[in-house]
Amino acid sequence: MFWIVSGVALAYLTTCFFTVPQRKQALITFFGRHVRTEINPGLRLKLPWPFHIVTVKIPTDLRQVADTLDTKTRDNLFVSLPITIQYEIVDTGRFYFDTDVPIDQMSKIVSASVRKYTSGKDFQELYDERDEISEGVIGDVKEQILEYGINIRRIVVDEPTAPMDVQDAYNRVRASEREKDAAQNEAAADYIRRVKAAEADKQRNILIGEGVAGFRRSIAEGYANIRRELVEEGVDVSVADRFMEEAMRLDTIRDVGDKGNMVIVLPGGATNEGASKALTDLIAANPVLEKMSGKR
Repeated sequence: MFWIVSGVALAYLTTCFFTVPQRKQALITFFGRHVRTEINPGLRLKLPWPFHIVTVKIPTDLRQVADTLDTKTRDNLFVSLPITIQYEIVDTGRFYFDTDVPIDQMSKIVSASVRKYTSGKDFQELYDERDEISEGVIGDVKEQILEYGINIRRIVVDEPTAPMDVQDAYNRVRASEREKDAAQNEAAADYIRRVKAAEADKQRNILIGEGVAGFRRSIAEGYANIRRELVEEGVDVSVADRFMEEAMRLDTIRDVGDKGNMVIVLPGGATNEGASKALTDLIAANPVLEKMSGKR
């Protein structure tokens, strides 16, 4: 009998011991009323059954729940938006005793907030602003979710998906926009090339014109100097002018002939030989011209 009583007493005393795993908290109740939360892991003590009962052990590690929302965008597209809620339980007593199905409640609140944000954005903005949507939703629901003993760490908004016909139409629009941009860029590049080429031609023509003008100015100055020297040496002005006229005519014929196979037609049936003979006769008839020609 003693051994039976001792066994029963020992078994009863073992109800005073319980263990708490890592990343969990134990909720202890006294006849249904929550009286204690054991947050330290390991072997712990409590009052024996039925005074203290370990009702539940709640995990406190980081967890997540995934959902797919069907929502309507600002440009009237119905899309599926996958979201993942990462959360941790920070008040296990409130989480377990104060709220019925708190995870479902959290998902519903987050889904409603996400839909509110997505309804004000078009399909492209859902792609581009997912991080902004996540931050906005967290700021919107964080305090409300804390009332359930849950802290939302982050909300991951994945890529939205639309029906296949909508995706095809959207892709065609985007492709046409890219082709339009490419055509505009090519037109702008061609315009720049043409402007640069025109500017280069303009500058080249200016330089050529300046060179030709300088060359002609030098020739004219040379002819003027020769005529002045002739007059200073005592050659009659009319003879000097006649001499310069014939000299310029021969220079012109020579320059044209240097350009290649060309036919030179002189006025009044004149010829190259005739112009040369006229100049020679003019020099021979004037001793001063003959003298100056010999110097040269």
